[in-house]
Amino acid sequence: MQKKIFSLQYKFLLITLCVTILSSLIVGGLSYIKSVNIIEKQVSQSNYNTIMQMADNIDTILNSMDSSAMYLWRDEDFIKCLQKSEEVERNLGVYTLNAQHILNSFVAFEPIIYSVYLQAYNGMVFDTASASNQVSSEMEKKLIELKGEGTIISDTVTNYDNTKMNVVAFLKVLKDPNRLSENLAIIKINISEDTISQIYGTNKLCANSQTVIVNDDYTVISDVKKDNIGTCVDKEYLDQEYVRESSGYFLKKIDGQDMMITYVELVRPGWKLLNIVPLNELAKDNVIIRNITVSAVLLGSVFCLLISLFFSIRILSPLKALRKSMDELEHENFDIVLSEKGNDEISLVSKSFNKMSKKLNELINEVYIVQLKQKEAELRALHEQINPHFLYNTLNTIYWICQLEKAVESGKLVQALSKLFRLSLNSGKDITTVEKEIEHLNYYILIQKARFEEAIRFQIEVEEALLKYNVVKLILQPLVENAIHHGIEKKGGEGTITVKIFREQDALVYEVEDDGIGADVNELYGLLHKVQDENRGFGLKSVNDRIRFHYGAEYGLEFYSETKKGMKVVVRQPL
Repeated sequence: MQKKIFSLQYKFLLITLCVTILSSLIVGGLSYIKSVNIIEKQVSQSNYNTIMQMADNIDTILNSMDSSAMYLWRDEDFIKCLQKSEEVERNLGVYTLNAQHILNSFVAFEPIIYSVYLQAYNGMVFDTASASNQVSSEMEKKLIELKGEGTIISDTVTNYDNTKMNVVAFLKVLKDPNRLSENLAIIKINISEDTISQIYGTNKLCANSQTVIVNDDYTVISDVKKDNIGTCVDKEYLDQEYVRESSGYFLKKIDGQDMMITYVELVRPGWKLLNIVPLNELAKDNVIIRNITVSAVLLGSVFCLLISLFFSIRILSPLKALRKSMDELEHENFDIVLSEKGNDEISLVSKSFNKMSKKLNELINEVYIVQLKQKEAELRALHEQINPHFLYNTLNTIYWICQLEKAVESGKLVQALSKLFRLSLNSGKDITTVEKEIEHLNYYILIQKARFEEAIRFQIEVEEALLKYNVVKLILQPLVENAIHHGIEKKGGEGTITVKIFREQDALVYEVEDDGIGADVNELYGLLHKVQDENRGFGLKSVNDRIRFHYGAEYGLEFYSETKKGMKVVVRQPL
């Protein structure tokens, strides 16, 4: 089946496109990832700075309440209204009006203060906005324990029209400046929660940003959405390892979405300004970078494809012409000549092709002449086949003369030699059968028995089913000859040579074993590669080379021997 051809031009275009797209994706992807990381860090830091600024503004308001309380404490007229004295007790209504007037004047010049509530120990109680306030006994006890220090709380007051208002309040026990051990009144400065929430509510970085103030147990005390006040922030937004710090920001995946959580601790201990915003909204520029990266990859790929297409047409077209010329050359058209214009590798290949075409034309003519001469040599060799036949006929003539002269043993040897010679030639073929190989070995043994008589015993064991299989000829006789001359004769005395032929899986195996003096196995393997002086090892190398020539390097001879304990040669060839 003819192999399908895939054009070099298409291969070049495909490889170029793959390399271009892959390199563009790698460079663009790494650039995109790096840019996204930089932008995320920048916007996260920018968001953090914004939240920090909001927290500073809120802290300023919270600190101003303490400053306001200190301002009132330094007002001698105001403090005089709060003292316990007979004069104040007699004219409590007048002093109450004076204190209320002082506080109303103070609140008028402090627009962020909603109201001031006063609860004096001389019986004076009022609120500048006529709102209803409550200071529990537990809170009063806590304020007294603070020894003149104030505290900030989240609270709710009831207005004169019975509406509820969320406030951030500063509470403090005012002491008598002349007798610091004496408590004069509890003052409560109320700031509307709206005043606080407007600070972060009007500076949203994106639509889905959520900013709240939470207390120690993450209960919302300030939010633009008033319904959320008093609820707890979802625990999924909190990471205890981070929120324990005074300020910072971190990423957290919630419901499959990356959220940037920023937090800053306020001047009121335990209160934190918490901002939660989706990262994809915070870093919207990432989408622009992604689109630019994708566009760059696509445009780069198209540009490289156009250049590759131009290059393939310009450069690879001569290769197409070369391929067509090769097709013509296969059909023995040696007159084709390629253009040799240019100074690149293509022009060099064209020149070489023209030289090759010319040389092939010359060689084919030479081969044609050689073939004619070979035919003549084969005819001569056919005539020379008469020589073996002449030798067969001569040996047969000697055999019958021996029979007429009653030289029976001599006749048998001559006949064995004749048949041995005939089987060795095998009509010029290298392949014979197991049966003929054994027949050839038996004639050789017959001749050797005439020489050694009973000094050497021969045993042949063969599986009947193997007799008709084809094998390389003249394998056993050289091995048996080696066993006689290099094993039994050198040993001296009597000996036995055993030949076994059997099947082992898909291989035909010969085993030629003798009980002679043995041999050096490493030396024998060396003879398979190089014949020594006086042609020592020529027979073994010839057998091994012929088997490997016909069947491959995995077949051939193997040697097994122990000094003075005999020798075994194993031959393997495929069945």
